[in-house]
Amino acid sequence: MKTSMIKALIRKDWLLHRKTFVLFAVMALLSVAIFAVESTKAFYLAMSLLLTMVILIGALLVFSSVVNERKEHTLPFVMSLPITIYDYTLSKMLFNLGAYLAAWLLLLGCTVALFMTQAHLPNGLIPMAVIVLLQLLLSFFLVLGAALVSGSEKVTIVVTTLTNVSVSLFMFWAGSFDGIYEHLSGDVAVWNRSSLGFVVSEVVLAVMIVAGTFYLQSRKKDFI
Repeated sequence: MKTSMIKALIRKDWLLHRKTFVLFAVMALLSVAIFAVESTKAFYLAMSLLLTMVILIGALLVFSSVVNERKEHTLPFVMSLPITIYDYTLSKMLFNLGAYLAAWLLLLGCTVALFMTQAHLPNGLIPMAVIVLLQLLLSFFLVLGAALVSGSEKVTIVVTTLTNVSVSLFMFWAGSFDGIYEHLSGDVAVWNRSSLGFVVSEVVLAVMIVAGTFYLQSRKKDFI
């Protein structure tokens, strides 16, 4: 029974938000395509649009499927179903992570492929691109966790704003490392201690955030 209810909740979220999600995903892919234009201005435009679209996809998913469910008073209906807080959390996690990861992996693959096939794009940027996209993925996990645990629109907005502001700061910080900076304009993607350290740390933190969200949710006695 619970498995079917969880599937129904996931299906409900997908049916309600699939059109807007697909639209943002297509716009993100178009921003990646701009990287193919051999121009410095086009490169920075593509990078700005890609970051913006990835952030918007995450915000769309969290606010439409979690925050608005409380704001629009549809949560009482969910509470009336034969499910626990764990079931509710699992359904939201599966929907949001599934949808976001599908778009994120597609964008990551297309970005790396373009850098590898376009002569004017240095392959040395690939590790940095992966690190930044992982940071956006980590930020999404944090925003989703904050929305589920707090159940507050204000808290979610604050966390979303802070993570978005941190993107530029993170890019400058990560790009300043000696093991990364000197290879950015190179012809070969160099995966050394610095770049791999960022990747491993981001993956570990993402897993910890997801696990922490489930732990905090499991301590609740009701949906409020």
